[in-house]
Amino acid sequence: METIVSPWAETFDSFVRSIRRHAIVVAPFITERPLRHFASLLNTSNSPRISLLTNLNADSLLQGSVDSQEIAKFCREVPATTVRHLPGLHAKAYVADDHTAIITSGNLTAGSLYRNYEYGVRVDDPTMVQRIASDLHDYGKLGAGVSLEELDYLAEISISLRDKHFRALDSARADAKREFQSQLETARESLRQLRGKPGETANSIFGNTILYILKDGPLTTREMHPLIKHLQPDLCDDSMDRVIGGIRFGKKWKHSVRNAQQHLRRSGLIDAVHGKWHLIRTE
Repeated sequence: METIVSPWAETFDSFVRSIRRHAIVVAPFITERPLRHFASLLNTSNSPRISLLTNLNADSLLQGSVDSQEIAKFCREVPATTVRHLPGLHAKAYVADDHTAIITSGNLTAGSLYRNYEYGVRVDDPTMVQRIASDLHDYGKLGAGVSLEELDYLAEISISLRDKHFRALDSARADAKREFQSQLETARESLRQLRGKPGETANSIFGNTILYILKDGPLTTREMHPLIKHLQPDLCDDSMDRVIGGIRFGKKWKHSVRNAQQHLRRSGLIDAVHGKWHLIRTE
């Protein structure tokens, strides 16, 4: 293990060149220059599989701190690339095969690689690298898969948003601001729809999240709730209650968590003992 100090661009270059079969890239912010550099350094003759985990939230798309258009270009240049969107993602980590892992404060942006003061560590112990890769794989399962077509659509929305944003800033007209807010909500709704694809229902997402947090030990349902809300903020809307016959039965997302718990229990994956949920086995 060794420390990594800024600028860490040279370390990143060595990391990319070392990839043979598979790499995991976890970064909330991903922009054009580092992605193009990444693709240029990668030995694509080996057909490496690249797993990208990022946070495609509307504000990041608007500000350009996540460039969905460049991510789509990267996916076309490196066809075995998969992209997952995880709201609330803050971790930054990079894994090459089973030989190198980098845990750092640095995003995959030009500022991070060349200008900002970042700090991190590089791990070379194969056992620890495999452990980190496994943790990141489990973490990624909490997010939603994003297709190339969806990335293209988000890129179109981003360009439109930025154009309307600047027009709204330059104009005091209420209709320009309303148009911008409407477009922004459209972008947010598109991102929410990523979470509702086949195989990624609220029940399955909450189920995967429960399995993930129970790896650290038994928890009561009450103890689970803030952890689940932290990991899945876009699915845990406290403004929505479950109402039956005019009677309020609490927050709707908490009922979804309860349903997921019962499904996992019936599947033999978790069980409740003395008021706490225990992990029996993973899927």
